[in-house]
Amino acid sequence: MLPKERKYKIRLEITKVMHPLNQSQQPVNKTPLNEAIVDIVTQSGEEKIQSEQTKYLHNYLEYYEDFIDRLITQFKLTGRDTHHYSAVDVLNTISHSSDADLVLVLVSDREEKWNIKYKSNLNDHDNDEKIITQIISSINFERIFNPAYHGTYHIYQNHQNISKAFVVLPLQELPQAEVIVICGLMIGSNLLVDVYGKIISTFYQASQQNFPKAEVIEAAILDSLKYNFGFLSSSLYQRRFDLFYQRLKQMVVYFEPVLNLEPDDLFISGWEALARNPENHNAPTDLFTAAELWGSRFTVELDRYFLNIACESYRHARQLTQRRAGDVVPLSVNVYPESIVRSAYFEAVQQIVKDRIISPRNLILEISEKSELPQFDHGVRLQNPLQTFKSRLIEYVSQLKVRFAIDDFGVGYASVSRLAGLNPSHVKIDRELLQHHSSHIIINFVHELVGANNLNPAKVIVEGIDETVAISLRLLREIGVSYIQGHLVGKPQPEVYRLSQDKYDELKKILLQ
Repeated sequence: MLPKERKYKIRLEITKVMHPLNQSQQPVNKTPLNEAIVDIVTQSGEEKIQSEQTKYLHNYLEYYEDFIDRLITQFKLTGRDTHHYSAVDVLNTISHSSDADLVLVLVSDREEKWNIKYKSNLNDHDNDEKIITQIISSINFERIFNPAYHGTYHIYQNHQNISKAFVVLPLQELPQAEVIVICGLMIGSNLLVDVYGKIISTFYQASQQNFPKAEVIEAAILDSLKYNFGFLSSSLYQRRFDLFYQRLKQMVVYFEPVLNLEPDDLFISGWEALARNPENHNAPTDLFTAAELWGSRFTVELDRYFLNIACESYRHARQLTQRRAGDVVPLSVNVYPESIVRSAYFEAVQQIVKDRIISPRNLILEISEKSELPQFDHGVRLQNPLQTFKSRLIEYVSQLKVRFAIDDFGVGYASVSRLAGLNPSHVKIDRELLQHHSSHIIINFVHELVGANNLNPAKVIVEGIDETVAISLRLLREIGVSYIQGHLVGKPQPEVYRLSQDKYDELKKILLQ
């Protein structure tokens, strides 16, 4: 006789989550786990467990989201009237957000004698000097700069004879060593962990930049956590993307000329679109670093944005100097290999061509050799990444009629097989290669390699040409280089232009020397 079906309903209610590093057993101030209901059905000796809703394991960095919010909010309040932050303001922010008694920045010379560089002033007790002396005497130089750890903490007695902890975090090593000390933390505090150490040290260092912005500092903190601890919670990931997107929209595009190097026919044969920070006209390296750190969602968004703004800016800029269709020269736009294989980027290029923002024959996508070709497709490792990538390029060429260039050849993941396998229309040789004594031999080899394709030989462009390079324009021309790019030709500008007569005469004179 078969046993009767028995059905049990088990109701699990979890009211609070304890942080694993919370020695004081303080409840974590996060949303409790939802009610979980598990149905267990037993029939004929078999058990079946059905979960009504999938729950993701919690990330231990979630606990510090509230602290980061508190730190950034306090930083904004400190400078809301003047938008200026002194080092003392930054230390006061750390002290207030950490519920600390005192925050110091100490510097040391080779004799390992620590001196106070900055000191918070929120809690200016009469006995601070005694405590500071006690703290400084207990700092071990070798331990604080142990690369295996993000800092140290120690127990001491404050002026009320209460046991407290102070944290010492390395900022800079010798010859001008520097540390930050946070005093007055509770014993067993959730802040006595390396996550807190990384947050504080990154916050302080980022705040010391010229005209620091709270959003940039917050982004630097999240980047540091990602780099040092790997996976972050989904909310921190989304917050970082929002900060990335916000800063991305502030960037502008400058254009750098590419020169045709024929002695009797010097002219600008193309332009490269370069991302620039409008505040200082420098490259936004923080955006590139973040994109490479956080993955494909960031790189694709970056590349889509710069593709659109570069083509739109070029269309407006060329209206004054390139009135006829025959006057328009190609525009090169940088792209990560990862973005090339993503449908979102393909669709962005397709839309630009469809809207006639730029003719496809005048659009060159520059693939950086500093980045590895995609190794996975939807989570599956590719057996032949080069062949898969080349197939994707063929789709762009055949369907959209755009062209490709290999950028930064000579550094990173550059290889002869990769160059020969992709068969690009343009090859850009990186400036770093020019520093080698045998650079002319390498340049000549690349030129011969791409020239082997008699049907469509690639144009070789040597980048970074300025007054300091060891190789001369005449030698470059003798080994077959017909195109150069760099400050010798012209610095990046928001406009496009024709080569002036003065610049023409100057370059021709250099070329004939």
